[in-house]
Amino acid sequence: MTLWRRPSRIVAPVALGLAVVLLGYRWSQRPVDHPAIGAPFPPLALASLSGTPPLTDAGLRAGHVTLVNLFASWCVPCRAEAPQLAALHDAGLVVVGIAVRDTPGDAAAFIAATHSKFDHVELDPHSAVQAALGTTGIPETWVVDGHGFVRARFTGDLHAGDLPAVRAAVAAAS
Repeated sequence: MTLWRRPSRIVAPVALGLAVVLLGYRWSQRPVDHPAIGAPFPPLALASLSGTPPLTDAGLRAGHVTLVNLFASWCVPCRAEAPQLAALHDAGLVVVGIAVRDTPGDAAAFIAATHSKFDHVELDPHSAVQAALGTTGIPETWVVDGHGFVRARFTGDLHAGDLPAVRAAVAAAS
């Protein structure tokens, strides 16, 4: 008797494996414990995309919660999460974008093409902030309280279903 005559011997393990992968992916979308949580956001020494004065550490200690989103023009999941970040911005949250390993032209084209809404966009061509945070992947969204301390981290692209968790993290950081 071959495996092809008894498809249940193949289907069940494949379905279980797929379920584990999907659950693992969704779990990765939740706030994650990380050594940076509870610590000050790393010092910023980046150039502003718009040519305005760059955001400083004092800008992250301005008394309001800030969402800091690490993105790149070449990142497909970053394109997918742009509407969610725009919705958070439209809800009155301050959203700062940090373009990782990107050029100014490509970052600007990405923002225009995705209709992204950032209050400020910084360029991190050498991944300095990403390295200081101890992370290697993008997109990532960090919740920074009004005193400049990291309060939550969301890995991967944000989906509409993730917005309540982001709003809860922002409320907890307020």
